[in-house]
Amino acid sequence: MFQVAEGIKGVHILGVVQSKDALEDLLKICPINPQSRYVLIEVGMQKETVQDVLTGLGIVGTMAGAQYLHDAITFALEDHELIERITKLLYPKIAKVHNTTPSRIERAIRVAIERSWSLASMEYKKRIFGEMASENSTRPTNMQYIQCIVNYLK
Repeated sequence: MFQVAEGIKGVHILGVVQSKDALEDLLKICPINPQSRYVLIEVGMQKETVQDVLTGLGIVGTMAGAQYLHDAITFALEDHELIERITKLLYPKIAKVHNTTPSRIERAIRVAIERSWSLASMEYKKRIFGEMASENSTRPTNMQYIQCIVNYLK
């Protein structure tokens, strides 16, 4: 029998946050091999870490673009090439998941980043973005913002 790793509070499954207990129940009944179970646990840990960073930056789940930004970072952690081809690969991938257009994804992420840049504490921004964050700095581009968070989480 497999157990959920310590520190896991929940995991996104099909867009719904599941509790640790629900995840353990799922692992009992899922006909998947041990490697897949390990990946499921790792993804759960990764998603929670992404959420912690976004929350620290002032991006909450109710904010427009928050889920898109969460997905962008998660996908970029899984495949780094997506960041370098953000308009050709990353936005279309997120748009397909959410049944919308890449331009709407880009705009919603940009708006979330603009709000976050004005809301987050300078100390937290410096921790994630380094020298890019200063008192008079303009907000980073979508690509820079996602890249910095991905680098921070790796």
